[in-house]
Amino acid sequence: MKLANVAWGWTPIPEDMPEGDSLIKIASEIRALGFEGVDYLGTPEALDHFFTKEAANALGEHSRAIGLEPNVFVFQEAGWNDPDSARNADCLAHFEKAAETAVNIGCKIVSTLVPLPFGAKAWHFNPAAPAIKQSYRMPAGYCYKKDWETLMESYRKCLAIAKKHGLRMSVECFPGSIISTPHAMLKLLEDVNDPDFGIQLDTNHLVAQHIDPEWSIYVLGGEHIFNVHCKDCDAVSRSNIPAGCGITDYTAVIEALKKVGYKGNLSVELEFTDNPRRYNKQALDHLKLCLAGEY
Repeated sequence: MKLANVAWGWTPIPEDMPEGDSLIKIASEIRALGFEGVDYLGTPEALDHFFTKEAANALGEHSRAIGLEPNVFVFQEAGWNDPDSARNADCLAHFEKAAETAVNIGCKIVSTLVPLPFGAKAWHFNPAAPAIKQSYRMPAGYCYKKDWETLMESYRKCLAIAKKHGLRMSVECFPGSIISTPHAMLKLLEDVNDPDFGIQLDTNHLVAQHIDPEWSIYVLGGEHIFNVHCKDCDAVSRSNIPAGCGITDYTAVIEALKKVGYKGNLSVELEFTDNPRRYNKQALDHLKLCLAGEY
């Protein structure tokens, strides 16, 4: 298993628009820490205005020249269950751009996000007012079956685009999304039913829901996990912290991945940090110890 890093953890927010050679500089920073792989991300805006073929080719060439292997290109979009045909068409058109960008960079996987139930409003916790009641505030007439079928149809169309470009496709399942648990992921895999479609697993997203990552790996199986985001969580108040700083047992996670035949990377993902060099290095060092069986 290679140790990789996500480029979007080096910007104030993941959706920040790249400028000039900013991603090339980030790739150099990542490689200088000792990572061997890298994942990149693009929003619809970035795909429209930054990721030209020339820019993507240059990024991929620089990455490989310094010993950094591009693996996943993430399309930052969650509109896949929107029933509006124009919105759906726009998402698919940008997914095509994302697939083209992935190929131009040299990534092997194009990934995207799992949305909330359509029309739901996300929970907003206020530590100063812990008694505030939480609910999705579901829209009138909500139909889960229709929501699920819309999502599956979108993902099948995305997968066809990915395969056309010689790529595999994965989706990342967030806490509170329509697919947040291992069993929901299994239902997704069953309904799409294609070996080139898999899960972008995130240890933090599982631990934040008090779901054990080690067990989840056995539930899903190595052939269905395409990439693993290693970011930690204390399961109480802090998520998105360096591997080793929360309660995730990465030695157990790595052992489970080996036993199910996982062939992908361990990708350190840390977002919204004021010191990405410090915290990515901290996570990298911990994962090296876990891989070596020394922790």
